[in-house]
Amino acid sequence: MNTPTYEEVIASDAFRNDLNDLNHAIADSLMQAGEPVAINGNVCYGHMQQDFHLGDLEPAMEPKRRALFQMAQESSCFAELGVAGGHAALLALHSNPSLTFVGIDLGQRLRQSWPPVDVYVPVVFNWFENRFPTRVKLYLSDAIDGLRQAAVDQPFGPIDLLHLDAMKNNRIAELEAAWPGLAERCYLLQGDNKNGHVKASSEKLIAEGRARRVTSSRFQAIQSANYDVLETGPGVAAGRVSLASLKDDRILLCVCHQDDETLFCGSTLSHLKDRADVTIASFFRPAPNRRDTETREAAMQSVCDALGASRIQFPFAVERDHRRLRRFIEMPSASEDHPPEILRPLNRHPLFELLSGSAFALMEQIKPSTVITHNHVGEYGHIEHVLLHHAVAQAARRFEQARVLNFGVGLQEVDLVVPSWPERKNSLYDEYLPQWNGRRMYDFALSDEAFVVQDVYEIES
Repeated sequence: MNTPTYEEVIASDAFRNDLNDLNHAIADSLMQAGEPVAINGNVCYGHMQQDFHLGDLEPAMEPKRRALFQMAQESSCFAELGVAGGHAALLALHSNPSLTFVGIDLGQRLRQSWPPVDVYVPVVFNWFENRFPTRVKLYLSDAIDGLRQAAVDQPFGPIDLLHLDAMKNNRIAELEAAWPGLAERCYLLQGDNKNGHVKASSEKLIAEGRARRVTSSRFQAIQSANYDVLETGPGVAAGRVSLASLKDDRILLCVCHQDDETLFCGSTLSHLKDRADVTIASFFRPAPNRRDTETREAAMQSVCDALGASRIQFPFAVERDHRRLRRFIEMPSASEDHPPEILRPLNRHPLFELLSGSAFALMEQIKPSTVITHNHVGEYGHIEHVLLHHAVAQAARRFEQARVLNFGVGLQEVDLVVPSWPERKNSLYDEYLPQWNGRRMYDFALSDEAFVVQDVYEIES
């Protein structure tokens, strides 16, 4: 069954009927209490919007609705602090029929200027429990106590989408209360992002390494001052890398040659198609007098098209037998246990600053959150791979805003293994045929793909 679009969900009879029923339940409770028919602002309506139940959806909140829809479709358990009228919950539950919801709201009118949440929040809770009896767990509770209890109970398993939309000056404490119940990687949707306290909490979480910005263009296209989208959770805080952690990233893949992207990363990039923004940069032009000299660049472009990736080709270097480079890097003769030896500072080699400077300029241009490149042994001992490894590391040290992953081929210990996807990877190899056949040339060609997290400050160039 095809996944519905945002437009299809918003226009569906199921959503519209539920929205109408929920709104009239809230409105009726307010009228019976002698209160104006108005509620707190949310993803569907403006703050204190009179007779909201008779109006249409608030246009200014369209970006946040779309962001919530996107995240709900990719999540399994949505927790919200500040349920209020329940409109975010309703949209999320309709966006993903498998999604479960945990809601927390105090339900007390702490300030006279507030809408009468003490009147309509219990009504909202009752409505959701009747409409979605197996998919919701609701806590009429103080924020911190409710989040702590939800983290202990985990009624639907770990929380992988958290919406903080209540008080504005206590967000970090709220996240810490929910922390034991979070999935390894959890979307954090911050409401009221115009507020200085909210912005400061996001910046502090990022500075402390407890959260990262979501850089995917899927969310950039729907950015708004009304909200902020981060990813957080124990896995993010620990710096653990996984295939899921690469989703929503802006990824820069730096390779020496046309074919390296398929050899070392083809399955991984296939898994990330339409789930991450990928740019693939090749730093060396094809060597002359090869069977595939004239076809390699076109083949790589076809691979990038198939992967939904952008492609950059730098003109400065040509693949060749670099005799001079061997005066800088001595490759081991046999044993895989001995890495290449750097004989002279690499920045003295005439290609090094061109490669590193180009990589840095590209990082400054596209602002990647993850950079992937060759490793320090050159995978199978390729000296140009080693050179680019050091050049990209230097560029990443200057850039300071991206984690760096190295290909795992040739390394004994790795941090991430991505299962091979032979069908997709074979289709990428086909683009290079008949002039080049990596499947025959390399014994690892269709194996699982491995990566290691590189500390760019551990090596000197």
